[in-house]
Amino acid sequence: MATLTLDYRCCDRKCPLYIKHIEVERIAATARQQLVADDIDTVSFDALRQISGLKINGIDFALGVSTDYPVHDELGNHVFGVCEFDPAMPDAAMVSISPVGEILSDLLALSTLAHELGHAVFDAPGWIVQGSKGPGLFDDVEPTMKRAYRTTTPDSEHLSKALSAKPTTEEHFAELRANEFMGSLLVPRQRIIAAVEELAPMHNITIHRHPSTDAYHPGTALRITADAEMGMFDMERFEKALATRFGVNRRFIQVRLNRYGLTTQEATMHWA
Repeated sequence: MATLTLDYRCCDRKCPLYIKHIEVERIAATARQQLVADDIDTVSFDALRQISGLKINGIDFALGVSTDYPVHDELGNHVFGVCEFDPAMPDAAMVSISPVGEILSDLLALSTLAHELGHAVFDAPGWIVQGSKGPGLFDDVEPTMKRAYRTTTPDSEHLSKALSAKPTTEEHFAELRANEFMGSLLVPRQRIIAAVEELAPMHNITIHRHPSTDAYHPGTALRITADAEMGMFDMERFEKALATRFGVNRRFIQVRLNRYGLTTQEATMHWA
């Protein structure tokens, strides 16, 4: 069993305060350091399932993780996973992932668990602070013990929203943070760059080096292309090799390569 200790900029209600994607990367890297050794590329499903507590910005709370029962939303629809908080249990949050089966593959279960963990890290502290407040002078004193399904992962498309999208609501920001946490936790920037350097020559992949235009990552940036006659198939094999190395699927790798600027255009594929 593990307890993750993390911190980030937050308001007095312990809600994230203008956190940028580079900060989410840092937080995910800190979480990863507490879960696996430095020389391991894969964060396993079991490693995430064993997390039993979080200490976020000084807020200590238990984390329950359920992976054995089908998960449904408020309308009774089957979903991949949820992260929720019940005011009746003020010192705990719950992450529930539907079992692996016909709808949910092993790799999708891992992605969903990492995504919902992101919600537990960034959203649950604010829920807990809000839930600890008593009624105001003019509030209804009747307690409302309704379970708050604050975040829901309904399907695979929910996991592929890019952080470059322009969020317009607090909920959208929360989903973007959770997706970036998921991606940076399972396939960190520096680890995939190292893997690309190692594996590219074996798959006829060309690495182009150029000055970085990313203010947060100055120096030399990489871009990869498959220039041989069978380039499309070389790239496919390369992406599959990276996916195997990090314990995710090819689509996940495509998104991270694009996210970190190693490819110029994200392929339009569905999650496997």
